[in-house]
Amino acid sequence: MLLYRKVNIKKNIVAELPQRAEKVRAKQVEPHEDNMLKITNDGRKLALDQRLANPILPDDESSKVSACVSNVYQHWLDGSKERLTQLVFCDLSTPKTDGTFNVYDELKRKLIKKGVPAEEIVYIHQANKDVQKKELFAKVRVGQVRILLGSTAKLGAGTNVQTKLIALHDLDFPWRPRDLEQRSGRIIRLAIRTVRFIFFAMSPRTPSMPISIRR
Repeated sequence: MLLYRKVNIKKNIVAELPQRAEKVRAKQVEPHEDNMLKITNDGRKLALDQRLANPILPDDESSKVSACVSNVYQHWLDGSKERLTQLVFCDLSTPKTDGTFNVYDELKRKLIKKGVPAEEIVYIHQANKDVQKKELFAKVRVGQVRILLGSTAKLGAGTNVQTKLIALHDLDFPWRPRDLEQRSGRIIRLAIRTVRFIFFAMSPRTPSMPISIRR
């Protein structure tokens, strides 16, 4: 009964999005109360992981996060001998220190549960100073850190970690096309192996779209 109620909550949230949009267009609400940007962001949160929209909702095994974990783990296994590395980009839900749900901690939790050592999974947010970033990037280049998570702003331009990169995972899409170019630029310069860009769609039936590129 509890699960049924939670599923209904998600359906209600989805149903409310177009209703809210109609009220905004009809000027029935003040911009500070609701607006199209807020509605769009709420929809993006629900598509990424329903717990971002409402923390009482259960883990969804068909979500983008779950699909990303499966993809990352498989590449981690396949690249174990060469200690190949991966990048995961997510702008919408960054690490928190107050214990609230976020995608970064959930990805890490699930990967560790599958058997990935915790020390091989690092957030770019843990490197606050230039010297810390240089040390972190060096660890990625040699395969000591094999899964690096970050936002476009922190893991985009100036990130030199492509030596062992095999896959780049986009959990969400940035607003500006040039930001997507910044993400892909971390791996597209690679010339020594086939690499994969993995974009995560909203439909559970098509959770990811891998694209292999040979440079």
